[in-house]
Amino acid sequence: MAQVIVIGAGISGLTAAYALSKAGHEVAVFEQCAAPGGRMRSQRIGGFLMEYGANSILTPAPAAERLIAQLGLDPEKVTRGTAARRRYLVRGGRTRSLPLQPCRFLLSDFFSLPGRLRMLMEPFVPAQHDDETVAGFVRRRFGSELLDYVVDPLVGGLFAGDPGQLSVCAAFPQLKQLERCAGSVVGGIIRSRFQQGAKPAVGDPGRRVLSSFRQGLGTLPRAIARQLAGRIFLGHRVEAVQHRVSGGYRVNVRRGSLAQWSTADSVVVALPAYAAAAVLCGLDERITEALVDIRHPPLAVVFLGYRAQSIAHPLDGVGVLTPAVEERNVLGMLFSSTLFAGRTPPGHIALTAFIGGARQPQLAMLKPRELEELARSEVRQLLGGRAAPLMARTRCWRYGLPQPGLDHAHRLSGIAACAAEHTGLYLTGNYFSGVSTAACIQQAFDTVQRVMEYLASPQARRRLVA
Repeated sequence: MAQVIVIGAGISGLTAAYALSKAGHEVAVFEQCAAPGGRMRSQRIGGFLMEYGANSILTPAPAAERLIAQLGLDPEKVTRGTAARRRYLVRGGRTRSLPLQPCRFLLSDFFSLPGRLRMLMEPFVPAQHDDETVAGFVRRRFGSELLDYVVDPLVGGLFAGDPGQLSVCAAFPQLKQLERCAGSVVGGIIRSRFQQGAKPAVGDPGRRVLSSFRQGLGTLPRAIARQLAGRIFLGHRVEAVQHRVSGGYRVNVRRGSLAQWSTADSVVVALPAYAAAAVLCGLDERITEALVDIRHPPLAVVFLGYRAQSIAHPLDGVGVLTPAVEERNVLGMLFSSTLFAGRTPPGHIALTAFIGGARQPQLAMLKPRELEELARSEVRQLLGGRAAPLMARTRCWRYGLPQPGLDHAHRLSGIAACAAEHTGLYLTGNYFSGVSTAACIQQAFDTVQRVMEYLASPQARRRLVA
């Protein structure tokens, strides 16, 4: 018996368990996989460092930075390389750089003259306060060219998603908030910068920092798991959660052919939405139905390692994103060895291609060799690849990132209301407040705060004494 059972040892579950344990609570973590970290995994392969999922943390992110400091990982941190200064997009079949400074952005020949004039009209577009799709919001305020060639590939890179299906309030809440408060996105940004006493420079790259660790982002879940030694049970699949007659919960856990019941006063379900639905189906069908409706299109990650002279492109950026209108076979490619130092042996480079998502889900389900060939073809055409890669690895996630649609806020409210009826039950994960590592960590800490408030309540104390 534990005071709290955490189901899932991804970054959300590990963070929640660590915070609860640090606060003095007895915690048990059940994870069906053989290693902690979920999709946050890093692997050295012949001197190349491959990331299976998330690859960086964007700061400032107070909760994530506090967690990293508590774990003593600050000396292991690495920040974005100085050579990763450009942002590349594909237009007309070519990889082109797009400047981020406002004036250069608007004067760039990346956009047509009518497209630039349409963007300049944004402050005069009437505000709309209701939620809408990302595509509807951007097209209404900035025009179709910015949507097709900047926002669409950005959505593909961040969410592996389709801007015509995602809620702007869920995916980019700050943009909608600017419109609601200031009546204009551009006007709102300028106003906020002046209020902060800063120069109004939209997209100033000095304000936010990408960081990781010397041995990859997988360093973070491994460090948390070490702190939870003896409390994490790997290879243990949770099949059901049920109420106990005397209060609290019993959790049906299976390891191989053996099944057992574990009990706790509180349960934190830190699984992807589709997996949480399966675990909770016997407890509350309403929660299950809401979770099942969250789409997770498949996503494949293809990691390629080359000799440096094999690629004609200077790779002087974070990576390249591809708009849907360009009809490419990848959502984009990270310049992994430029982004962070130490990702390859000397004289070599590494690229990470992302395939599938909401745009082309069928491609993500191809065989590894076919996925590698698709990625290699895009490297040849977009980056001037002149030779075969020295190494290639593929990881396909059958269920990729959650896609927050127009009804996402209503769905989350319904889940929260139903969960509140089950005293001591809490859900956390990347479908709540964002798919980024920082967002998952913040959500986990927020969840822990609610768990601890419950454990400190007279109701929970009476049960623990009994």
